[in-house]
Amino acid sequence: MLKDVMVRLDGTAADEVRLAAVNDIADLFDSQVIGLFLNIMPVVIAAEDGVGAIGAAELLRTAREAGDKSEAKLRERLNRLQKPVELRRFDILSDAAANVVAREARAADTFVALRPNGAPQEPEHLVETVLFGSGRHLILLPNRKPAKMIFERIVLAWNGSRESARALAEALPYMHKAKEVTVVVVDDEPPVELKAALGVDAVTHLKHHEINVILHRVRMRDGDVGATLIAEARRLEANLIVMGAYGHSRVREWLLGGATYTLLHKAPIPLLIAH
Repeated sequence: MLKDVMVRLDGTAADEVRLAAVNDIADLFDSQVIGLFLNIMPVVIAAEDGVGAIGAAELLRTAREAGDKSEAKLRERLNRLQKPVELRRFDILSDAAANVVAREARAADTFVALRPNGAPQEPEHLVETVLFGSGRHLILLPNRKPAKMIFERIVLAWNGSRESARALAEALPYMHKAKEVTVVVVDDEPPVELKAALGVDAVTHLKHHEINVILHRVRMRDGDVGATLIAEARRLEANLIVMGAYGHSRVREWLLGGATYTLLHKAPIPLLIAH
């Protein structure tokens, strides 16, 4: 079960998309909503005394006062959800934002965000840091007007990896709410005997959980696993795609696999992703 749902709020119109989804999830699981407000502070370098120090103090005071106004509006918006809510505020420098969100998300059941698309409303580095650093799954939303979150038909992308197993485990609460779950295995060539059995284990496991599940194998289209999964989700009229995220660290940067990148940026429906 999901007992706390976390979301970053920034006071922009994007909050309405995030909060609509959070509200639906909280209704479904009787969850508490935790909002994160990051009040980004200016970088000030000044002498300890004199005019420079006074100017620096004024900048910080102005930033905190602006944060107070934003916080009041966010609390008012959260209270309109009419369910248990909490707002956590952090006055921090921009460089620390992603790590603070990842740290906070470790003690929540899920973190809801917009799909990163290069827009400032959901910085890509923040989503990636939470994805790889929180140990929790993310629900990523298409960046559009609020839509009702339902989980009647779920597609699980399965390749037998540790990451797909993590995503399966994280998605179990949603799958118990679904009418049908489809385990999709993407084949890039006619499967050999061992590969032909891929997905059977996942289906058996989900049936042990009394989940209505079927296995579907599909040939990869144009060498693109992500695009193939999106096409299958559309064909099946799915409400949620579940997949594991693949990445490795090099020079402190997360380099995402092709399917992960495609789904992160192009999924037309909500995406549950875990690493």
